[in-house]
Amino acid sequence: MEIGQYFKSNQRKISKLNDNDWRIALKKCKEHIRYRLFQKTLYGAHTSSNLGKDPFQYYMDIACDKILFGDWEWQDKFDLAEQLIRIINSYISKEVDKYSTNKDESIKYVDIEDEFYQTPYEESDDIQENEYSSRLAIIDKAVKGDLELEILWEAIKEGKKRVEIAELLEVDSRRVDKLREKLAFKVKQIKKLEK
Repeated sequence: MEIGQYFKSNQRKISKLNDNDWRIALKKCKEHIRYRLFQKTLYGAHTSSNLGKDPFQYYMDIACDKILFGDWEWQDKFDLAEQLIRIINSYISKEVDKYSTNKDESIKYVDIEDEFYQTPYEESDDIQENEYSSRLAIIDKAVKGDLELEILWEAIKEGKKRVEIAELLEVDSRRVDKLREKLAFKVKQIKKLEK
């Protein structure tokens, strides 16, 4: 990482700090990040997959690097914790803006009129129909011989809801969930065998 323009002035302030000052500042920052990102690391801008590492570590690393390497000016009116928190807040906002911009760009405009007047390509319909038929065949194969799964599959094809299926099978809703899991597992097993 390159040295920034505020490196010397920041280093003067850093040299006056002891280990305890750093511990206190880092603890405050950690609590602040935990507060700011509460329930926001599960999806969206602050996920590990989007940031490339644990969100807490990501923002802590950025804040410390910006101060240590002089990319960000440590203003006299702030102590270490306050300055780190200001950097963290700035980068949290930048990540949200970046994520929102990327999301907006990924939304594709579709001209409804063009879509309406385009004639469908018949070959793709055949491919989709064949794929749909093969999937149905795999599921039929998976349920064969298991009465509960056969009833479940027929109910799903009829569009019945979870509660209705439970009444039909005379079991509770949790059992319906377990049966769905069992069906999904069997379908995966059959797909593996067919490859």
